[in-house]
Amino acid sequence: MNREKLKLSEKIGYGFGDAASSMFWKLFGMYIMFFYTDIFGIPAAVVGTMFLVTRIGDSFFDPFVGIISDRTETRWGKFRPYLLWMALPFGIIGVLTFTTPPFDTTGKIIYAYVTFSLMMLVYSMINVPYASLMGVMTADGKERTTLATFRFIFAFGGSFLVLGLFQPLFDSFGTKNLVQLSNPKEITLPHQDSSQTAPEKVFLWESKALPTEGTPVDSFIYVTVKVSTRSNEAFKLGIYDSINNRLSWVNFPEGKDTLGLVRDGSWSKVQLNLKRLLPNFSKDNLHSYQLAFNGSSNIKIGKATIQEINYQYGTQKAVMVIAVIAVILFLLTFLLTRERIKPMVEKSSLKDDLKDLIHNKPWFILLGASISTIFFNTIRDGAAVYYFKYYYQGKGEILFNSINLSLAISTVYLLLGQASNIIGVILAKPVSDKFGKKSTFLTAMLTATVLSFLFYGLDKTNLTMILVFQFFISISAGIIFPLVWSMYADTADYSEWIHGRRATGLVFSAASMSQKLGASIGIALAGWLLALFGYHANVAQSIETQNGIRMMLSFFPGLGALLAALFMYFYPLNEKKLQQIEDELEQRRKQG
Repeated sequence: MNREKLKLSEKIGYGFGDAASSMFWKLFGMYIMFFYTDIFGIPAAVVGTMFLVTRIGDSFFDPFVGIISDRTETRWGKFRPYLLWMALPFGIIGVLTFTTPPFDTTGKIIYAYVTFSLMMLVYSMINVPYASLMGVMTADGKERTTLATFRFIFAFGGSFLVLGLFQPLFDSFGTKNLVQLSNPKEITLPHQDSSQTAPEKVFLWESKALPTEGTPVDSFIYVTVKVSTRSNEAFKLGIYDSINNRLSWVNFPEGKDTLGLVRDGSWSKVQLNLKRLLPNFSKDNLHSYQLAFNGSSNIKIGKATIQEINYQYGTQKAVMVIAVIAVILFLLTFLLTRERIKPMVEKSSLKDDLKDLIHNKPWFILLGASISTIFFNTIRDGAAVYYFKYYYQGKGEILFNSINLSLAISTVYLLLGQASNIIGVILAKPVSDKFGKKSTFLTAMLTATVLSFLFYGLDKTNLTMILVFQFFISISAGIIFPLVWSMYADTADYSEWIHGRRATGLVFSAASMSQKLGASIGIALAGWLLALFGYHANVAQSIETQNGIRMMLSFFPGLGALLAALFMYFYPLNEKKLQQIEDELEQRRKQG
């Protein structure tokens, strides 16, 4: 049995592959539901059904890929060639998935079904062989755990990278300054309606059109204003239409934070949708719109611009950059890794492989635990953007003045989750070496269960506690991922130990299948729950809808974590059993 220690470069090379996969998997988990409902423009219930239909159907494609890759013979091995063959199709179809075509609703639904289905098929064609590769790089159980740890450090690193890049890339490609608003002057406006008892004194900012290319998109033109105050005083921001001599106000009530305003003395980014605010809005009259302010000197108004935020274009271009990075990382994995383990029986029938799998009890239990774990993560990730857009009422963004960067709180929350996942991945090996893989997995999921249930009770303005809970829940989630993949390799050893045959690709296809089944259930349920709770895109949500979104970030993922712990309780491969299997397989290989 091959027990040689893998070189650091090969461990890093293997990690690159999951960094590439995870960049898109994170987009699927955290953004794609929001993309389809709020940007692409199809109903949440339709999206939920689409995810369930396409992903469950595609999940059963994974074992087929495992069977094919087990029977692939090339000079590069069984599994590595798929990294070379499928890298470019992966990137191209990934971009098409996040592209919004100029179709009606029916056409968009058909387009979404086709592109998302193709994306999942290509994901299977590259990710199942990639996952299987770990099983033939080394036969040493602890070395596999080390390899899995590298894999998931890079996986969460890839997720962290895509979360850190996505908003700046989107802002760069999708946000265009159209008009600069400057030089405020106090003026007295005539009566706007019969209810006024005196002319209104306001500050108006002059408008100056900026050079731009292309035609603005009506629906996505905003006035973006920096506001700073510690005062609880009421004030008004608005737009004066000099052509129609009309002033339209947005009221900021006493003591209330809204539309991005946080009354803590920092600079908040407040956005006003021009099309909703102005009855006679026209993209041709942007030069005639002036920012108006009515309030005390305790309210400071900073930089103000009229911006076009083209969500469709910005999303597509941001994903293009991410796709290029993913393709390069897959190719590096192909170049830096090697296959070493050969099965004792080189050829076996499909019937025998499937029969062995059906009788592999640890594989089925691990499959159930994996599906539950992915469900736990997917529904949490999918609900996060909605939680911060429609429920949370604290600080809207964090400014990093030293690098001239501002990040939305939702992005900070997700980045913290990825960083915490990495901490969990790093802890997985030393903790599991001491306590065993099964006990470590079980404890981590029970911890995640308790913390998820408690998350529901957090106050919507208490950012500190929201981030603290995110930190500890994400560490618990991070710990189990390298364990799962190392345990799949253990179930492949178990099958070989029992039956004398090894079908690594088929066994590891369960991992990809569990990802897709768990994610399909999680995202489908998220879509259906949003519809059930009365969600409507891009409008203020009712109390019932807000509470439903809270449950999607607490109770529902908590139930998934609890179910994963229950499955793991019955998992039979403890450390003593695994050592016995490893020793006996080594003796057989020496004799063979």
